[in-house]
Amino acid sequence: MNAGDARDNPILPALVRDLAAAVGPRLKSVVLFGSAARGDFVRKTSDLNLIVVVEALDPATLEALAPLLRRFMRRGHPVPRLFSPALIAASADTFPIEFLEIRSSRVVLYGEDPFSGVAIRRDCLRLQCEREIKEKMMRLREGYVLCHDRARALRRLLAGSYPAFAALFRGGLHLMGREVPAPSGAVVAAFCEAAGLDGAPFEDVARLRRGENATAEPKTIFARYYDQLTRAAHHVDRLETGGGTP
Repeated sequence: MNAGDARDNPILPALVRDLAAAVGPRLKSVVLFGSAARGDFVRKTSDLNLIVVVEALDPATLEALAPLLRRFMRRGHPVPRLFSPALIAASADTFPIEFLEIRSSRVVLYGEDPFSGVAIRRDCLRLQCEREIKEKMMRLREGYVLCHDRARALRRLLAGSYPAFAALFRGGLHLMGREVPAPSGAVVAAFCEAAGLDGAPFEDVARLRRGENATAEPKTIFARYYDQLTRAAHHVDRLETGGGTP
């Protein structure tokens, strides 16, 4: 699915119309981000990720949105992220990876683009990259303890971890001053090349995510994948922040 297909998905214009009817002028923007906006949406495994920007996040507005968001979630998609313009302006230092991800690949479905003027500080991005990669690896270890002896569950663990690490690698490429491709696979390959990592385990995990056959058993893939992620964490640890914005 490319970004044009995503914009034409009948679920989205219907949701936008209903949101506008529910909250009226309080609705400022609706933005599609993630795999569908980048053009690497994988049916049955990818989600439609949305941001809904309203004038204020007061209880009355949240209650008006609730039935529509619940209906959207019942279709198997995550709850949209809710922001106000003021919260976006105040959150760039808190969510630099997420905001870079949104800024690099987004489709504005309604209203003005709320991320066009968002600036990301390199020191904030560096800190979040380090913290997030260590946290995600901790979750990966915990998941392995629980499912190492169940091949199907281990494949799900590996496949489910891929988007989060791809997003972190996108942030790492920004920190290194490298060109950042749109598709997740190209991001991972570019980061592996820049950081001197072996990209083969990541390619195997990407195959699992697409529902394809990998080149090795899940335990073997996990061991190689985990080793390269450990090296990636060490590489991010050593990155200098410098000044300015990525």
